[in-house]
Amino acid sequence: MTIQLSRRAACMGIASTSVAACDTTERGTHWDLSMPWGPSEFHVANALRYADEIHALTEGELTIHVHPGAVLGIKGPETMRVVEEGIVDLADGASFHQVGTEPFLGFESLPYLMDDMDELALLYEVIRPAVEAAYTRHGLRVLYLVPWPNQNFYFDKPIYSVADFEGLTMRSYDKSSTDLVRGLNMNPIQMPSPDVVPALASGAIDSVMTSTTTAVAQKYWEFLKYTVRSNHIWSCNIMTLSETSFRALSSRHQDMVLELAQKLEPQFWDVSRNDDQDKLRVLEANGMITQQPSQALMTEMRALAKPIWTAFLKRVPEARPLFDEFMARTGKNVTA
Repeated sequence: MTIQLSRRAACMGIASTSVAACDTTERGTHWDLSMPWGPSEFHVANALRYADEIHALTEGELTIHVHPGAVLGIKGPETMRVVEEGIVDLADGASFHQVGTEPFLGFESLPYLMDDMDELALLYEVIRPAVEAAYTRHGLRVLYLVPWPNQNFYFDKPIYSVADFEGLTMRSYDKSSTDLVRGLNMNPIQMPSPDVVPALASGAIDSVMTSTTTAVAQKYWEFLKYTVRSNHIWSCNIMTLSETSFRALSSRHQDMVLELAQKLEPQFWDVSRNDDQDKLRVLEANGMITQQPSQALMTEMRALAKPIWTAFLKRVPEARPLFDEFMARTGKNVTA
């Protein structure tokens, strides 16, 4: 790790030189992959598996150096920019983090649009070409995408009704999740994952939304007591690859890169499916209490969703036909 960081630092001293371009003294092609997620999170394990398998397939001609935990100083919202500018060859980040650059990417974080991971998979059958086109506009390629598990709310007190939310300060992701938090009479603060623990420790926030995966990685039991199974949004990570770096490979290695990603993506989805319950048990073993929201509370939270959908479709009109197609395919017959 130290060697790779030092190599990157040397590269960054040369104007307009990417990290990969500096790998002239090492065998084959070397790519740097930045990830904001902690080393214990399954997205990092997936990336390490991909790196190991592509290294074996190419007989050591392509090496991917995985840098987790934002050690390169790159946070989730910077994913598209750092790859587009050639600072790294690959970066993994949540789709919703890129809405400032490509508003369409906020589609999946519309609250209560999907009920489960099967519906999320169906959504991506509908919107994936548009998602990939958004990255292509920036000279990027979607290598693979993998969802986070069920999203939860985390508090230091039990939640029984909407009234219990009032006055709390919650970490949110993007505009849609911020609007949901505000609609629940909480004070939202948008922040990337690496900033959450310092914010909890300083008292800047007293509640969080995220997956059980991240809650365990960041040891929320040291700050919070309750896991509320809100299931309010779904979110995917996009593994983003520089088109320039990709095109520099031989056609044979290009095929290997794409075929391996296509092969492993469904397996990575299965990892995510299983991780939620595994990590929920870890939270409970460390003293956190799991709460299932009452039907009345779920009804009130879901009622906030439709206006957020309507606002999104007004901001991003090209999403309307895809929204309608998804609704028709799920048979929900809900308009916005």
